[in-house]
Amino acid sequence: MKRFTVASFILLFTVVFSVVSYFLICTKIDKITELMISDRDITVSTGEADRKRTDSIVSEWEKNEVLLVSLLTHHELEDIEIGVRCLHDYMQQGLTEEYIKTLNECINKLRHVKETELPDTKNIF
Repeated sequence: MKRFTVASFILLFTVVFSVVSYFLICTKIDKITELMISDRDITVSTGEADRKRTDSIVSEWEKNEVLLVSLLTHHELEDIEIGVRCLHDYMQQGLTEEYIKTLNECINKLRHVKETELPDTKNIF
């Protein structure tokens, strides 16, 4: 009976940890994505990047990077990390098109990461 109790506890712990991790990942990704979408829209309409918006994106990424890398595969997050780190350079050099392109790539990759973490049949099989 002890083995069944321990096995049940381990299964319950695993399921609860997975559900909490999923919603935590989704929350963090949504927050970063919202900042990037807002910055992209403003940058497209004004024609130039802003240091404050770029700093907020970079700081939000750095604040959540350790958690995301701990819970997700590192391969998927490398491109996003490189893109976020390039945003400052593009902003400082006045390369608005590259800045917007990098934001779009990061947004799409973050959405893809969120989609692949969704526990549905196409991700399981």
